[in-house]
Amino acid sequence: MRLTLTTPVSQIAMNGSPSHHLDRPVDSRHDHVLGPDGADLTLVEYGSYACPYCRAANEEVAKLRDRFGDRLRYVFRQRPITGSDLARRAADVAELAGDEKHFWRAHVELMSRSHDLVEDDLGAVARDVGLPQGTEDVERARTRVDDDIASARASGVRATPTFFINGRRYDGPWDVASLSEAM
Repeated sequence: MRLTLTTPVSQIAMNGSPSHHLDRPVDSRHDHVLGPDGADLTLVEYGSYACPYCRAANEEVAKLRDRFGDRLRYVFRQRPITGSDLARRAADVAELAGDEKHFWRAHVELMSRSHDLVEDDLGAVARDVGLPQGTEDVERARTRVDDDIASARASGVRATPTFFINGRRYDGPWDVASLSEAM
């Protein structure tokens, strides 16, 4: 495939060809999922806790979930901002959660605790949610983040947030009206 100057950089996969599809299907045994497996619509977000756009999109996703109810399955996959140690450690903190309930609690706190993610947020969230700190747990969390980063790369994700609707990348605005219309 030939790339032109009009091909968005965000659509170029590692092999140089545009990627418009999710590299691996959603699996509730591995992914963080809100909503029923049999939902008509699946919205996958690759995001970073240190990304101001992801933090704003978090509010829009909550509105979408309210609007669509059980018709929507929402999935969050980690894609920490490249080169940000704080973003990577925040993703690791969220992945320390032993179950979905604690993950989503950590997720919401990391996205909304302060206007911008700061160092103090990581320790506070880990304490508030009661996340484990054992070596095995930390390695499991890091591996999970690494898996999501690899999935993002294979899916052609270059920026956060990046959304996929029913397995196909959505490149439009991520406000409630635009996402609702696309779904």
